[in-house]
Amino acid sequence: MLDENGASDRRFRQFLYDFSVLGASLESARSYLASQLGLSSPQYNIAMIIAQYQGATGVSGSDVAKHLHVTTAFITSEAGKLEQMEWLEKRPNPRDGRSVLLRLTSLGEAKVRQIGPERRLVNDRLFRGLSGKDFRHLTKTVTALIDDFAATASMLKTARSGEKHRMGNYLSLKSRDSR
Repeated sequence: MLDENGASDRRFRQFLYDFSVLGASLESARSYLASQLGLSSPQYNIAMIIAQYQGATGVSGSDVAKHLHVTTAFITSEAGKLEQMEWLEKRPNPRDGRSVLLRLTSLGEAKVRQIGPERRLVNDRLFRGLSGKDFRHLTKTVTALIDDFAATASMLKTARSGEKHRMGNYLSLKSRDSR
């Protein structure tokens, strides 16, 4: 990721710093919205995904997990907390007896409607510098990066757990592949 002249990677490094600031700012906005509803950020994200995809029957925990790029076990744990708070209900999945469908209760739906105007204001402010075309391009780019970022995080987790030789092997293979 070298600059045009190939002499440095300053632009790439600045992009990484900027991207990190964007992530922190987005998390701060989500945390604020979540706190307005008495939820944690993950619970807020789960409630928003359920509201968006529940339809008439509900959405599976595994589908929620896929949208949020987390494990189904994490969704199960957080959904249990939301159920205790009477934000959502679980129903047997008629197409798969091993799973349940998640659906917001009337309280959960009312809370999502309540935060709607403020959520739109925050989102409009966060992305006000983008045209519709820019936004569509950004979403496509970020979607393409998700798997790469997840694979890299997994690789680093493996390296952190004492298997650094694997990361060294990975880097050797990658270097050899780029020749």
